[in-house]
Amino acid sequence: MNKPSAIIYCPNFTCQSPNPETQKFCQKCGTPLPKRYLWAVGGTGRPSYQPGEILADRYWVKEDRILVDTKPGVLPEMPVEMPGEIIPYLKLFPLRLHLPQVYGRLPSKGNDPNRDIWLLEETAIYPEGTMVALRKGQPPEAVHAQLMPLLTDCWADASPMRQLNWLWQMAQLWYPLKKEGVAGSLLNPGLLRVEGSWLRLLELPRDATTPDLSELGQLWLSWAKTAHLAIAPYLEQLSQMLRTREVQTPSQLLELLDRGLSLCGELYKRTYYIATGTDRGPTRRRNEDACYPPSGTSRATSDTSGLAIVCDGIGGHEGGNVASNLAIETLQQHLESLVSENTQSAPHRIVEQIERAVGIANDRIASRNDEEQRQARQRMGTTLVMALTHRHEIYINHIGDSRAYWITSTGCRQVTLDDDVASREVRLGYSLYRDALQQGAAGSLIQALGMGASSVLHPTVQRFIIDEDSAFLLCSDGLSDNDRVEQYWETEILPILSGEFPVLRSVTKLIDIGNFHNGHDNVTVGLVYCKVEPIRSAGLDPRQLVAQLQSVPPADPLEDSQPTGFPKKNPDTLNLDDVPTELPPPSPPKRSNVPLLLGLLLLLGVGVVAGFLFTQERWQNPIADLSLGQPEDPNPTDPDSLPIPDITEQATIEPGQYLQLAQAPEDGELVLLRRQGEALPGNELGLIPGGSVLLVMGKQQAVSDPDAWVQVQVCSTPEPVESPRTAPAPVSGAEGASETPSEEASAPVAPPPVRVRPSNMGWISEKLLLPQVLPNVVPTATERGGCIDEPNPQPFSVP
Repeated sequence: MNKPSAIIYCPNFTCQSPNPETQKFCQKCGTPLPKRYLWAVGGTGRPSYQPGEILADRYWVKEDRILVDTKPGVLPEMPVEMPGEIIPYLKLFPLRLHLPQVYGRLPSKGNDPNRDIWLLEETAIYPEGTMVALRKGQPPEAVHAQLMPLLTDCWADASPMRQLNWLWQMAQLWYPLKKEGVAGSLLNPGLLRVEGSWLRLLELPRDATTPDLSELGQLWLSWAKTAHLAIAPYLEQLSQMLRTREVQTPSQLLELLDRGLSLCGELYKRTYYIATGTDRGPTRRRNEDACYPPSGTSRATSDTSGLAIVCDGIGGHEGGNVASNLAIETLQQHLESLVSENTQSAPHRIVEQIERAVGIANDRIASRNDEEQRQARQRMGTTLVMALTHRHEIYINHIGDSRAYWITSTGCRQVTLDDDVASREVRLGYSLYRDALQQGAAGSLIQALGMGASSVLHPTVQRFIIDEDSAFLLCSDGLSDNDRVEQYWETEILPILSGEFPVLRSVTKLIDIGNFHNGHDNVTVGLVYCKVEPIRSAGLDPRQLVAQLQSVPPADPLEDSQPTGFPKKNPDTLNLDDVPTELPPPSPPKRSNVPLLLGLLLLLGVGVVAGFLFTQERWQNPIADLSLGQPEDPNPTDPDSLPIPDITEQATIEPGQYLQLAQAPEDGELVLLRRQGEALPGNELGLIPGGSVLLVMGKQQAVSDPDAWVQVQVCSTPEPVESPRTAPAPVSGAEGASETPSEEASAPVAPPPVRVRPSNMGWISEKLLLPQVLPNVVPTATERGGCIDEPNPQPFSVP
């Protein structure tokens, strides 16, 4: 019997047509339909939900705790302040390959915070109508969202390589989860789910007591009884060593597991196919991207190391193409010896070589900047994403917002986390990710190659075990923007694993998708296909594995404080709260104390004013300084020459109209709100600068209020933004950057207000909006660029 499916409303606000849950694209306008399957947690005394029930007028209940958002184009309910129960999810954001993330809040009746339900996304749920299930011969309407299988249900049938891989991932997660007080999740078999070779946790409940590695040993000992015969004695002895605390730290445990994985890896033959391609794109004058191997080439290596690199020169910087090519050339030279060797190397040695090569590439670009006396926004830089294969492992290194995705027969996962302001806000525990993306500087980079000395650069190097056919996609944002990878991986990358497509063919097709569906930037793609085949004649003697446990590596507490997925730090100053950025992290919002401030001003008097005048050029907000502005107009428009609004009392604003704002009044700019209501902290998207172009998406008239609320989307702002991604400012103390006195650095300066950016959407009172709208203005295609394109733009007019 088929279960009822939800209706998904098109996220295009000019369409919003209902669609069956199994559709990938809107049947009316062709817009991709995001399917967000959510897991409900929390809520004291939460009632059981019934399938088919609708919660908060948008969440369709699939099972008791599995929901799907029927309105993916509308932001979910966000908390004004982050409660302690969801902080671990935010701090562990870099580990989202394994861990779920908070999507939004489901308010309880009576708004009791203790009864609120939190909705988790990217958790261990198979989506409706997945290709995984369809390949098993089931029709789309028969495939329903369901939890991924328990690790314990898949354990006995897994290969020895897969079993050790799952244990290795648990060991990798132990330290960061313990630091955030949720390591007990790894001891709860009911929360341990698997998606092929990936370990996935369903949720992260708080630890009642601090767990110990000996408890992990007890759990693993129970699994040793059903482990593969080749590794059962090894796992039993390793578990006993954990129970007796002979193995005390995660780093010791990981090294012992690596020894076992190395022996198991010899049971398989691996072939790596690598192909790359780059294209200028339809709108750019030159290509600032670069790749290795050279564009258009395809290579295959058998059981040896391989290298693929994608670099994206920072848009708007002079010499972005020079920076990206310098990075490629330097990395190739310094990693050549590592790539050419096929001998076993310790993982930490490989990581050190990668980090050393990245530092050399960074300093070479920075030196070029200094030689040419490039300062601030004139300095050239580049992002970087790199894959290095080595026997049964792959190392992924990235800086900036070029991305890596891991594709297997069961799914597609982004394994890198953009080095941008939005991600930083989440890792600091200040905001949910979807909320952080709405901020004005969300896409601004916080680090890139070549912008300063390597001492302030923190590359992220991750290591993964390959035990099945996989593809790793490296790409610039010309492809990854607007979720194009998530929309097309099944049709353009998955066929590589079955041998239907050659790797180079998929590279070419992905570049075409980036150019056609995005088209705003250069597009560069690198694909690494890992084919894994068992060697029939190979065997594994259990005694060889047990022999690997005879010597336990010495415990090193400092090494344990560097979890996988987080950038390496100096052990003397290690702190996970200190995110990888040369910019100081923003302070969490605090309530202002006006009397105290006035008292301080009276006490400091002229001295404070003089100090401000002396240092105001250096007191620049780091987020605001990230924006890449176009060269200033030598003949700027005189504000007084702008047309004076001629708005009558009979004029109204209607959906579908384009509005252009006049110069903002002296008493402040308009504030765009997330929801209808007061401009309170947490409900403010940002200020709308004068001259901005808006598209009216909707309008609601309150019954008890004569005023109407207008929903608008920001199409453009007066400051032209060539790309949502911008480069970081030079760091104080770095080469080419001026030193800032410590007195200035400690000054309590409030950052300037955040401004909206193109594509932001929110609400504003019609009463406040009307007086600032210019009549009879038809915006150009460029001015409409940040909005959903309307075939017949309607200007605002007055009777």
